[in-house]
Amino acid sequence: MKGGAYVVLFVLVLVLLLGGADVVVSTIVNGTRIGPKTQLSDDGLIQVDPQQLADDAGLGLDTYALARALKSEHGNDPDAYLVAVAWAIRNYAAERGRSVFQVITAGGNGAGFFGAQNARAGTKYVSSAQDPDERHVTVAVHVLGDQILDPTGGATHFYSPKAQDALAARAESGYGRDAAAVDAAWRAPGGLYAEGAVPVVPPGVDGHVLTLYRRAV
Repeated sequence: MKGGAYVVLFVLVLVLLLGGADVVVSTIVNGTRIGPKTQLSDDGLIQVDPQQLADDAGLGLDTYALARALKSEHGNDPDAYLVAVAWAIRNYAAERGRSVFQVITAGGNGAGFFGAQNARAGTKYVSSAQDPDERHVTVAVHVLGDQILDPTGGATHFYSPKAQDALAARAESGYGRDAAAVDAAWRAPGGLYAEGAVPVVPPGVDGHVLTLYRRAV
């Protein structure tokens, strides 16, 4: 084992013993946090001016918003997942003629603020509840800057079948549809699109963890 590997292993063991597994993920897998630390309010929103948060992070509003969504949706998954989700969000925004920030923060009385997807103030297209780390910012910058091609072929929606089944198995969640039901509804004409939608699983992505959908042609 190389010296650097010993150091990483030692840090992992030490931090895990201290009960800081999230710290390991942040500093070793994703890098350090970019921008200020935020906290969800009782309504599931980040009740702080989004532009101020982006300014404090030294990022444009769309870039910061996209990085938050990546951390919140598939934050600890490999880069292939982040790139696919980033492109789906970008495609969704373009399809609706809105900015990335606008589609990420839209939703009921909570429009214009970052927050959980199922925020009490209004359901959102994606979650932006978590503060981004270096890796999420890097992917956001590269996707918005056209430095990475779209691996989804124009996908605009996504979900995790594995997570969906877990939610459906919890009767108290109130979210009864399992992955098969969601897949059928999204594929069907009149579901996501009048002509229907087709699932997409880009290279390097496990379809049980992330499946995306694009308009059927």
